[in-house]
Amino acid sequence: MSGSVLTHRSNRASGLFADGNNSVVVKSVPVKGPQDGLKSRRIINEDDDTATVKSNPNGSPTQYTQSSSNRYVLPCFRIRRSKQSALVCLAMCAIVLSIISSFLAYQSLSSLPSGNFLPSPKQWGAGRESRIQARKQRRASLSTAASEEESGMKEDDDSVQYSDYEAHLLNFIFNIRAEGVKFDLLSLREPDPPGQEMGFYTQLGCDVFNRLSNGNNTTTTVPHKERIRKLWKSHVPSILEASRHPGDPDYSHRNFTETILKSLSPYSLLDPSVASSNPRRMMKSDDIERILGILVRRLFGLFQKHDKNVSSNTTIHVPPPLRIAVFGGPTTEGTGCRRAKIGISTKSIMSNPVFCGFPYRLENFLNSFLLPHKVLKQLRLTLGPANVDGGEFRLVEVINLAEEGTDSEYSAARVRNRIYPPLTKAQNGATGYGGGPPDVVIDAYGIDEYGKDISEIRSTYDTLWQPSHANGKGCFKENQKPYPVIVRAVLEDRPSTSDGSPVTSSIMTAILGDAVDDVEEGEMSFPDYRDPDDKEIEAGGVFGMAGHIASSWAIAFNLASSALWHCASKRHSHPHPKAKRRMYNHANCDNGIDSPCIFSFLAGPKGTTARPSAIASTLLPFIVENTGWQPGTDMDAGFARKGGLIGSGAGASMTLLFRNVTRPVRRLDVVSLRSTSHVWREGKAKFVLVTGGDFSHGKEAAEASSKSAREVTFEISADLNAGVSNNGEDQHVSYHFGLDLDYAEANESVGKDLLLRITLTEGAKFKILGLMLCE
Repeated sequence: MSGSVLTHRSNRASGLFADGNNSVVVKSVPVKGPQDGLKSRRIINEDDDTATVKSNPNGSPTQYTQSSSNRYVLPCFRIRRSKQSALVCLAMCAIVLSIISSFLAYQSLSSLPSGNFLPSPKQWGAGRESRIQARKQRRASLSTAASEEESGMKEDDDSVQYSDYEAHLLNFIFNIRAEGVKFDLLSLREPDPPGQEMGFYTQLGCDVFNRLSNGNNTTTTVPHKERIRKLWKSHVPSILEASRHPGDPDYSHRNFTETILKSLSPYSLLDPSVASSNPRRMMKSDDIERILGILVRRLFGLFQKHDKNVSSNTTIHVPPPLRIAVFGGPTTEGTGCRRAKIGISTKSIMSNPVFCGFPYRLENFLNSFLLPHKVLKQLRLTLGPANVDGGEFRLVEVINLAEEGTDSEYSAARVRNRIYPPLTKAQNGATGYGGGPPDVVIDAYGIDEYGKDISEIRSTYDTLWQPSHANGKGCFKENQKPYPVIVRAVLEDRPSTSDGSPVTSSIMTAILGDAVDDVEEGEMSFPDYRDPDDKEIEAGGVFGMAGHIASSWAIAFNLASSALWHCASKRHSHPHPKAKRRMYNHANCDNGIDSPCIFSFLAGPKGTTARPSAIASTLLPFIVENTGWQPGTDMDAGFARKGGLIGSGAGASMTLLFRNVTRPVRRLDVVSLRSTSHVWREGKAKFVLVTGGDFSHGKEAAEASSKSAREVTFEISADLNAGVSNNGEDQHVSYHFGLDLDYAEANESVGKDLLLRITLTEGAKFKILGLMLCE
């Protein structure tokens, strides 16, 4: 046997190695170990050789007395290797387990009631036929469903064709979703605080945009305005599709819209007086950063997943959309939008001027362009119905707060005091804006005030950017909700005022005049439109429907230009993982949502009190004296000013008392009616405001506090000096009067009473449209 020596130890063999003294002869025997090759093993004594098989010719065990371990072992149990011992143990364990399992199976089967766990052959055969039939039907239905699904996929493949813009947009959206997962921005269990910084969201969006556009950006030396104009030209088909009005589901105005779009030069969209290398009319960096951040944050609300472990009663806080409020005159309100060389169905919402004007078209265009229908449909298929509901998902909400007869001072007072209408519902079922301050305010009074002196434009909104006095000492800047971003929309921006001084307004300005002229010239290629009843001929032009469509394009284009400029400036910066959303302590901060007024009402359909009953309920807790003043409504001054607080008869007086005011009153705003009508123009009211007095504890307390109380008196006339004739018709406007109170005196009046007395001193009638006592 190779590698080892087996010695046969019989008496005869033992004698071959013995000497004369019967001692054992020691012999070196080569033995190959299991690991170390050939070695010499010395066998001193036969009794020590326990590794060899020992035979006993006498047939009986040999008695050993030297050690208890030297006992006789039967041949069947003589195992020479440890590996073989382990294998034998495993085999024996397996035999024991099989015996136990067989026993348990027998016990369970024998416990069945019938004594047999299988059905009889007859029963099995009957069930087999029904199962075969059911199996055939199931396979047939599965094959039919598979074929329908395959055909449906083919139909989808044939019908859904993404444009280059839509494909790039989908790529951008899913890349930004991946970044949201990376920075844990998809599960929004708590609403963002009012002072939430938008810098991180903006940087995230710009970083993805710059990364995806690096491959196509080969013209970095081209001025910004030229790049943005080329971008407009390359997206004309997408712009045309996004311009379809919701009230035109068949897009019957496609040819009309395409014609005016082709007639619009991209050079007319941006201010031609600004050098390409110095876009001074671009929006400020902080402003556009906030707008972009709101849009990106809204996208993350679309992406967030509904955690299955969270109760169905748990509120998922979807970030709000970008909210835009538009103020302006009659053109912005929608007057004249029906002027077009194309028909408008009376059943369409376009027949309503509010839904025909450019503010409504701006909302529809921005949402349709930023999230086209096919892109939103693909998101529904990818994210599932739990993430994107079947309804409308808007990134932008726009409300038209324009009213004929108002001006920029009127809108500035509303923005400063946060006087906005409650949540309303539009005619088409979509939820409109309301119930909170906007993120962007578009001042479009320059459209109707074309040619007027604009020297006051610098001071109109300057007060909005002053720090809010409602913020306590512990409120830091990053915790404060900023005032809305202001954007001016004018037909033509005059380079200087009437006295020759230059206008240095830092407000972003969208120049609409050139764009409106281009599309109105393009509209001239259409014949004049005559309605089916031959009642009226529409010649178009004069800021009709074409002008409103072009205005929505121009404002959106200016916003896009500022956004791309901002992202280009962030090309070499990237979001840091530690710069995630930060939650702040807002205990000492004004939330930027609640009105800073101790008392306010604004009558009218776009105010806070649309009905006389709402005006009465607002005034009733504070009236201590009233003679001749009643909330009322009439159409003498037009629909916008039909409601208000009306004083009738000379000497009519009303006193409002505000006891123990809890916050300082630094501003009084009065909105009243001014008219050329003989019913209203002769009216004049006197206002007396007393602060710091004690009028709640009797006459003696009032007299004692008269020394420290401060009184302010002023009069407001209802006579309107109209410089332009209105074809012999009466004119009506909303006149705004603002009074700033002394800062120190306002602080001292906290905890004391405030009294406001209104008296009709001249004329037969006077109408107050709004009152605001604010901090």
